[in-house]
Amino acid sequence: MENGGNVSERTRTLVVCALLVAIGTILGGLGSVPLFSFGVYSVKIGFGVLSVILAGVLYGPLYGGMVGGLADLLQALLFPKGPFMPWFTLVGVLFGLIPGLFFMKKQPVTFKRLFVAVAAGQLVGSVLLNTALLVWLYGVPWLVIWERLFKQAVMIPIYTVMVYYIVKLLRRSAVIK
Repeated sequence: MENGGNVSERTRTLVVCALLVAIGTILGGLGSVPLFSFGVYSVKIGFGVLSVILAGVLYGPLYGGMVGGLADLLQALLFPKGPFMPWFTLVGVLFGLIPGLFFMKKQPVTFKRLFVAVAAGQLVGSVLLNTALLVWLYGVPWLVIWERLFKQAVMIPIYTVMVYYIVKLLRRSAVIK
């Protein structure tokens, strides 16, 4: 312990990120619904990515990427929904890294900035890269991109509102500064 019994900021960051990995693993593994189109698991409805986005927003792209990669890896190990493909874990890293880029200089978490950060991460990671992986690895037709785009049109505002209010709650309760 540093500063006369206070937990160091680095320790606090690591503990919060470890909790976010655990939450993301559980929400992504048990709290999600897989949808099958074209005979393949192609869309997942759930909130596992919330903790990953939150890590990026709170602590920047490095921590966001680590939480995203670890949560995806643990989901694949604990709740497999098919063969493990490391490419999807790399995209999981981007789900935390991209929003984190928008807050790497500790900019205030405004609703507009958060919406753009979440949209950028979800459009690049989920709509473009994960769709490309489904096409490349499993032969899913590119038409699945429309389902994935529709899902994100619904989920991006939901993720944004939830992360915005979670950040406010965590600041008010002094979990984060």
